[in-house]
Amino acid sequence: MTPVVLRTPRLVLDQPGEGDIDLVTEYCQDEVLQRYTTIPVPYARSDAEHFLLELVPRWWEDDVEHTWAIRQADVPDARLLGVIGLRSYGELGFWMGAPHRGKGYLGEALEVVLDHGFRAGHERLTWSCIVGNVASARAARRAGFHFTGTGPATVPHRDGSRPDSWHGELFAGEPREPQSGWPSEVGG
Repeated sequence: MTPVVLRTPRLVLDQPGEGDIDLVTEYCQDEVLQRYTTIPVPYARSDAEHFLLELVPRWWEDDVEHTWAIRQADVPDARLLGVIGLRSYGELGFWMGAPHRGKGYLGEALEVVLDHGFRAGHERLTWSCIVGNVASARAARRAGFHFTGTGPATVPHRDGSRPDSWHGELFAGEPREPQSGWPSEVGG
C-alpha cells in the first residue's frame, strides 16, 4: 500500500524515514520508552535504521502496519515528535518523544488515526499497554476506549514474554469521550 498522509490543524502524520534516524535514536534512550515498549535495549542507531529504512516501508508495502511520524504542521522541515501505528488487525500503538509529551499532540494524532481506521473498514479498534503505563492508558481513555481488562500483552516483549497489560477497545460510531471503568490510577 502507498503510505497515507493524515492531517489535523496542528499536525501532519507521514511515513517516518531516513531523516528521522537521529531523533528516533535519541528518543529511544528514554527509560520510559524502554520500560513500556518492545524496543531493543540498549537502543543503537542501527536499531533506528532497521526500523525506519526496513521495517516501516515493508509494513506499508505489505499492508500489515501503517506507521506514521507525528510532526507539527506548517513548520518547515518539521522534526519528528513521536510515532503512531495501526496494525492491519486493528490494534493501535504509539509513543511520544519525552520533550513533546503533555502538549496534546498524541491525542490529536490518535483522533485522526482512529478516523482513518474506521474509514478503512475496521468496526473495532484495540489498544493495549504494559500495566503501569498510565500516560498511554490516559490517552486511550481520553480517546473514548473502553477498558476491557488486564491480561497478557498482545505483542511479545523484547524477551519473548507477554507481560500483564491493560487492554481497551473502541467501536465505530461510539462517542469519543472518556469512559468509566478504568483502573483508578488512570482516572476512571
